[in-house]
Amino acid sequence: MLEFIRTRIATDTSRGPQRIARLSDIADAERVFRFELPPFYVRVLTEVANGGFGPGCGIIGVPPEGFQDSDLDASLTEAYVRGRATEEVGYRQPRGLIHLCNWGCAIFSYLDCEARPARVVTHAPRAHGLAEGLEYTESSPSLATWLEAWALGVNVGAEMYEIVGHREGINPFTKMPIRLPKARLKGARIDFSSRM
Repeated sequence: MLEFIRTRIATDTSRGPQRIARLSDIADAERVFRFELPPFYVRVLTEVANGGFGPGCGIIGVPPEGFQDSDLDASLTEAYVRGRATEEVGYRQPRGLIHLCNWGCAIFSYLDCEARPARVVTHAPRAHGLAEGLEYTESSPSLATWLEAWALGVNVGAEMYEIVGHREGINPFTKMPIRLPKARLKGARIDFSSRM
């Protein structure tokens, strides 16, 4: 599987090469997280690349030399500590969820390190009623399955959504009418209230 991912990375010329993580980097991150990282994830970071490849804007690596997403404005470990310390429970990062990749528009996928196997979950701001906070949806039952789909050329970002209708509007540039799809994350909704 790791060789399969390496082959896919080699065909992606849009991102520069990333270094692999050292086991000491993993141990340092685990001390901050206060839990062990899933074995397959560790192998990806230490044998393939310390982030900077994969779906979305790229897998986020472990500090100090791992790929860092500019929207996080922090390293992977700093973002976890900051997310866990958020006072508003609806926006607090659940225990065991670490940022995996950024999709833009404040949407991130996470690795659920407490699930066995470690699964990929995605959050989006709630868009219904007066509910506040984040809603989490399972994007893949495992990191290996998710990365395998990506390596096969599947647009895993597009696969996370289902079209639930359309809305009419006016293109602000052309002033012409447009019809836009309304989409929502598909997959099982996950209740992390016990991990806040």
